[in-house]
Parts: sequence; structure tokens; C-alpha cells
Amino acid sequence: MHKRTKIASAAVITGAGVLWLGLAACGQKPAPAEEAAAAEATVAASNDLTQAMRITRIENRDMADEVVATGRLVVREEAAVGTELSGYRVAAVYVDEGDWVKQGQPMAKLDDTLLQAQIAQAEATLATQKANWDFKKNQFERAAMLEKEGAFSKELLEQRRAESAGAEASWMAAQAAVNEMKVRQSRMTLRAPVAGSVLQRTIRPGDISSPATAAPYFRIARDGLIEVDAELPDAKLGLIKEGTGAAVTLTTGETLQGKVRFVSPRVDANTSLGRARIALPYNKALRPGSFAQTRFNSAANGVVSVLASAVRYQAGGPSLMLVGDDNRVKQVPVKLGERAGDYVQLVEGPPAGSRVLAVGASFSLDGDVIKPFEDGAAPAAAAPGAQ
Repeated sequence: MHKRTKIASAAVITGAGVLWLGLAACGQKPAPAEEAAAAEATVAASNDLTQAMRITRIENRDMADEVVATGRLVVREEAAVGTELSGYRVAAVYVDEGDWVKQGQPMAKLDDTLLQAQIAQAEATLATQKANWDFKKNQFERAAMLEKEGAFSKELLEQRRAESAGAEASWMAAQAAVNEMKVRQSRMTLRAPVAGSVLQRTIRPGDISSPATAAPYFRIARDGLIEVDAELPDAKLGLIKEGTGAAVTLTTGETLQGKVRFVSPRVDANTSLGRARIALPYNKALRPGSFAQTRFNSAANGVVSVLASAVRYQAGGPSLMLVGDDNRVKQVPVKLGERAGDYVQLVEGPPAGSRVLAVGASFSLDGDVIKPFEDGAAPAAAAPGAQ
């Protein structure tokens, strides 16, 4: 039926043109009524040939999409426990991997038998130096009194002053040596710097401490908190915000609810991946190093978007067929963002409210005139005089 209409319209146009040319050839000017009728027939036939096409509008929409990422379980904050003392035998180990420790709780003890003997010897030396300083100080004080009475030379007085100062310095050095040994003795007991779960233990009774080459004796997960270190593409990373809810599925199939604690400010230049940390509630079953899948419920408010079916893809990139006020079609390049359902984000392109072809964009060319209609509306007539 549509084909017959087009043929009939074409015939009307042709007939009108032939009539006008015939009259002109005979030297007769067409009557005004005949001229108007021919023009109206031409426009009507042209309108019949104009294709009716459905359009849609670019609009601001709240787009929500589910972002899926994978990553490993990691310790939120890890504390290492070791010793700076060398050459001491491990006397006892009080905790094992998986144990919960409180801050300041003893975890292991080094044998301080030899150190105690050294402290006793240093304290004896300290007492000797203290007695010598007291003696030298008293000598200097008596010499100062005699020098005032003229019974002692100034040269001998300065000698006594130097002896007293030297004895005091020796006493202070002995005191410092004793203090250093007592500090070392206090560190013979290795204590937990934070409360949390013991992740690793590498110390055994009988080992000899060697801080220069040994790894930490214990590793502690502060407060036992484990989180997901998730990797996301650059485009997805922008949709994730701190505080965004996330569902974390473990390798066991168990799903835990968490929140985004941190979003990395940088993206790896080689992989174009960024990182996000998802905080999880304390759970003894969480094991650092295992994989987990994370689903984020991202949302973007007031995003300029258009129906995905309206986008035209060519070698030069995506574009839209923009419909002007005169119903003339114009191809406009666009830059796309995230897609949610049937809609896609317009990062760059026409503003909200613009009319574009909803479907069949690939069958239209720049400059085509159409009869636009939206869903639920009848096709509109093409603009008068549009070519």
C-alpha cells in the first residue's frame, strides 16, 4: 500500500510538471488557480514521500549500575613484632597463629640470665665510681677552703678540680651503662604493640635472636580487621565513592556486606586499573590472601543520557542523528560513558532536551527531512518548504 502511494505521488508530481511545461511551451501563462493547485500537489506529494521516523529526547536520568570487581583479602593494618637484640636464646613462646592478643600482652621471652649477670657487674662498677667521685669532690672542697686562707696554691686547687670532674664523668658513664642494660632487660619480653589476631609466627623456643637478618617473629592484624583490595577499570573507578555499599562473596560462597573505605587516587598506567578497599566486619573465617568477588551498587544522579539504540557506530566513533526544529537530520559525534539498562551516558554531545532518532539512524543521512513522532504520538508533518 505504501509503495502504491509513493508511485501515485510521483505521478502527481510528474503530471503537474508536464502540465506547467505544456502551458509554457504554448506561450500561455498558467492561471493563478492552476499554478496554486500544481504547487499544492507538489508539496503534498513531497510530504507523502517524507519518511516517518520515531525520535527520542536526550534527558537527565538517575543511572544505577552494578559494578563487579575481584581482589584479594588483605589486612587493613598489620603490626610486626620483632627484637633489636642479638645473640639471645628464645626462652619461651606464649602465643600461636590464630590467637587473639591484647595490647601489651607478652608474646615471647628471651633468656636474660647472662644479661642479669652483666647488670650486676655494671652496678658494682657504678658503686665504685660513685665512691671515687665522692672522695674527689671532698678533696676539691677542702682545697678550695685552704686556698682562701692562703694555705693552698691555685695550681693544686685546679688539679683537684679536674680530678673531681673526671670522677664525676666516670660515675655518669657507669650509670648510663647500667641504664642501657636495664632497658635491654625490659625488652627481653616481646609484647604485642596492638590488639588483634596473630597472623604469623616464625619464632621457636631455642632460636637465637638475630635482628639483622631475621624476619619479624610475629605479624598481627590490628583489631582482626580484614578487607578486600579490589581492582577496577578506570571507567568504573569513578562510579565508586567512599561509603558505597558492597556485597563481598568469598570462595566458600558466603556473602558479607561491607563498605568502601578507600578509593585509590591513582590508576596503574600499564593495566588501567585502580584499587578500592572494602572494609568488612570482623570475622574469624576471613583469611588474608584468598580471593573475593565484590559487587558495588553504584549510582549517578542527573546524568545526561540517551537510548542506547539511538547511537550510531562508525569508523570515526559513535554519533547521534540530531533532529532540528525544521525536522532536518544532522549527524553529531558524541563521547559515551557508562551504560545502565537501555540507556547510555553522554559524556560529550547535545544537551538535555535535544531530539534524536531513536532507531534506524543508520538509514538516514545528513540533511534528510523526516516526519518525527515520539512514542504514543502520531507522526508530525514535515516542516513546510523543507527540501
